[in-house]
Amino acid sequence: MRALSPRLKLILFVFAALALIAGALLFVGATRTEDYFSWTIEPPLTAATLGAFYWAAFVLILAAALSDTWAEARPATYPVAVIAVLLLAITLIHLDRFDLDSLFGVFWLAAYCLVPPLLAWALVDQVRRPGEDSHGERGLPGALRPVLVVEGVAMLAVGAVMLVAPGAAEDFWPWALSPLTSRAIGSFLVGIGLAALISVRDDDPLRFRGAALAYLALGLLELLAVLLHQSDLADDDLATAVYVAFWAAVTVTGAYGSSVARASAGS
Repeated sequence: MRALSPRLKLILFVFAALALIAGALLFVGATRTEDYFSWTIEPPLTAATLGAFYWAAFVLILAAALSDTWAEARPATYPVAVIAVLLLAITLIHLDRFDLDSLFGVFWLAAYCLVPPLLAWALVDQVRRPGEDSHGERGLPGALRPVLVVEGVAMLAVGAVMLVAPGAAEDFWPWALSPLTSRAIGSFLVGIGLAALISVRDDDPLRFRGAALAYLALGLLELLAVLLHQSDLADDDLATAVYVAFWAAVTVTGAYGSSVARASAGS
């Protein structure tokens, strides 16, 4: 098995720390983004939603950083790279929205200008290392695979729409989003959806362990964000019901996937 390179492991640990901090600023400080974030985010439910994505990304990245092999880290690393590139692109598109007179705004711009090339540098080193990436010996349960496919495709599709046509979110999102926040949420949806589909392709409970924990954290945090900031929801009961039902399903999928991974590791 090809070992995870020290270079990539270090970079993943750094990225995990950054995601943890960003999640705290957004989820805990959802009502204070004008003072403690890179741009002002309204309503607070949007900030908390992005914070939930960052904390889920923290779980995903940390699991990859703690892996011993590239095969175990790969299902998280590629989606994280996609999210980083997309967030850099939307930052440059909406640069006028960022508070570049503050430390938070400057740090955001510097971080997302550095993250993609640093990750690419580490990935090139990783894939050039000798060794084989064998397939897992045990497949995911039959019931889990189709659910992950449906949820992954749904997140990819919705995320792509929000990236390409952010105004279209008005037709299906349960509260108002700006073009920037629509695209930021879309970036995370594409990345998490990709992680789900890579897990289906790898078909290995042990390699799904990190993604399953991130899935569980994301579902719970998104539901908590709605509970804490429900006054920000628009008067669209159908959109809200679909939104809550989807994250509830993601929570169940993550919990089941985590239990399957634990059972596989213990046997």
